[in-house]
Amino acid sequence: MGAGAVTRAMGVVYRIVVVRWAGPEALGLFQMVMPVFRLASAMSTLRLPVALTRLTADGLARSDFDQVRQARRVTAVLIAVLTAATAAAVAASAPFLARGFLTDPRTERLILLLPLAFVPSALTGIFRGFAEGRQNMKSTAAGQVMEQLVRVPVVFGLLSLWAARGAEHAAAALVIGLGAGELVGLLTAMAMSGWWAWERASRPPHGAGRPRPVRQRRPGPVFVVVNDIRTARELLAVALPLWLATLVNTAAQMINVGLIPRRLIAAGHSLGAATELYGQLTGMVLPLLYMPMLVVFPVATVLTPAVAEAAAAGRLAAARRLFFKAAGGSAAVGLLTLAACLAAPAAIPKILYGAPEIAPLVRIAGLAAPFAFAGGIFASVLHALGRTSWLLGTFVLTTLVRMVLVYHWTADPGLGIAGTLWAVNVDYALTAALNGWAAWRQLGRR
Repeated sequence: MGAGAVTRAMGVVYRIVVVRWAGPEALGLFQMVMPVFRLASAMSTLRLPVALTRLTADGLARSDFDQVRQARRVTAVLIAVLTAATAAAVAASAPFLARGFLTDPRTERLILLLPLAFVPSALTGIFRGFAEGRQNMKSTAAGQVMEQLVRVPVVFGLLSLWAARGAEHAAAALVIGLGAGELVGLLTAMAMSGWWAWERASRPPHGAGRPRPVRQRRPGPVFVVVNDIRTARELLAVALPLWLATLVNTAAQMINVGLIPRRLIAAGHSLGAATELYGQLTGMVLPLLYMPMLVVFPVATVLTPAVAEAAAAGRLAAARRLFFKAAGGSAAVGLLTLAACLAAPAAIPKILYGAPEIAPLVRIAGLAAPFAFAGGIFASVLHALGRTSWLLGTFVLTTLVRMVLVYHWTADPGLGIAGTLWAVNVDYALTAALNGWAAWRQLGRR
């Protein structure tokens, strides 16, 4: 949790400096390709690292080292093959994605650079999944910190060289910096996961009357999954439901990134202006809303296991107390954020970004804060109570509502990007209402 807080704090500082240095248009180009990055990452891993963590922990608990080896081997082969196929698909589809989907042809070069980031990110999942299955969280924590420590200077160095050459080059600096961070994260995971040390330690020593086994030729990578079909099925049984949930979320992001600039153009904005407005929304205004989450997120992280344990033990009153404390605290942080956004809508972005012109958007975004922060707590409680299907259904419903509102309100010349933000507010309010009701109903039943 400490490493996560450090990396989130570093990310906040990084974003502030990047906005000032690169500008909203470059940030808009970068934010446009981020859903493509997330989709490519999801397709490269299928959430197999999570399944590897579970099978590793289960195998070690039963001293079934063969299961652990098979799970590692199958996961590594599947992710390597999927990553190679995804990289080829992204490269081949870059012209269509840039011109036909994202509306801005300048994103083509950025899409071609994305494999620099998602390939090492996917491979990192192999080592982190194994390490976390062994309860080795230091590998993940160190990797997260190292990613930021490398990403920040690389981006700043490239921006100092390229920022004067236009928004496209500045956005390319952001993508390359992301890739540099992911590469160092991969190297850190490889060094600290204990992958090779565990392999040596788990093999019984030869001698002491034990004959040395005959060395057999291992099958090539193409046949690993076929030979270990049972292990592959176990991994996919765990991973695919999680992957489907991730895919729904990523698909919604892809639709939004294709929809919002188009509707801004329909409202009368030029292509460059639409990209800049998209950058203001996704790279400046919404991150302002999420900055106070540095306080709320650790509470939500701790709340899930605490409520799950209390509910499982039949201590319903204790679970309710945790729920009320966390929800009340998050709502208080949200109200303070709202008050700050209403009281100083121009001063806050001027101090952070040097962009007081986004004050009207900051004022609107502040209205979402109480709902967004309390909604995070409600979701944690529902996760703890096993109501993941409800969460998925709520997400699908509110996402559809948001898209309909974005389609109509963003194209209104009197609203424009503010209409998009009002749609986001409706999404947060509806999500908080539905999940809050469900959490209270579940706790009241037990």
